[in-house]
This record gives sequence, structure tokens and C-alpha cells, in this order.
Amino acid sequence: MGRIVLTCVLALVFGFGGAAGAVTAFHDQLQGEQGPTGLTGSPGAPGRPGTDGADGAPGPRGLTGKPGKPGKPGKDASQAPVPATDLGTGSCAGRSVQVVTRAAMSKKQKLRLTTRDLCIVSPR
Repeated sequence: MGRIVLTCVLALVFGFGGAAGAVTAFHDQLQGEQGPTGLTGSPGAPGRPGTDGADGAPGPRGLTGKPGKPGKPGKDASQAPVPATDLGTGSCAGRSVQVVTRAAMSKKQKLRLTTRDLCIVSPR
């Protein structure tokens, strides 16, 4: 206890240099017990291997399911007509659709949409 008081007095009188000198001089007396480091120790010896468990008795057999219906025959994909579509804008012979082409925000935070008419035509 007396050495701690002496260290404090030296720190007050000589400032930082006195405190550093006192800690250096009384280093062994000011140091406490070494605490745990928190480091993981080396692994222990491996344990003996366990034994395998015995197989249990087999369970009861389940019920037989119903027979299913046969599937429908498939269609020949090479003969199926594929309808092609043509998107255009002029001289619409099919159906006209209005499509949004641009969206913008105005200064008053209102949404302005620009639309355009497109024609969907299926070939004969």
C-alpha cells in the first residue's frame, strides 16, 4: 500500500515522467496475479470409438395402391401450326393496342405517360 502512495506522490510532483519512473521501479510489487488468457488449449487425446446400434424389427407392409389410368397419346409437334404475330404501326388490319413508350415526372411530382398505338396482325 505504501508503494502505491509513493507512486501517486511521485506522479503529482514530477508529472508523467515521475509516474513512469515509479511504475518502472515498483513494477514487480504493483503487478497482480496472472489471470486466464482465454486462449484455447491443445486438444486432448481422442476417445475410444463407440459401438454400432442394432437394427430394429421391420415395420408392417403398406397397402397396395390402385392401378392408374393410361395417359393420353401425345401430339405431333412438327404438324402443329405456330401462329406468328407482326407488330406494326401503319394500316392496321388486325387489332390496335395502346402501349406506354415513355414515363416522366413533372416539376409538380405528377407522372406523365407517353403512349403509342401498335397494330397486332396475325398472318393468314
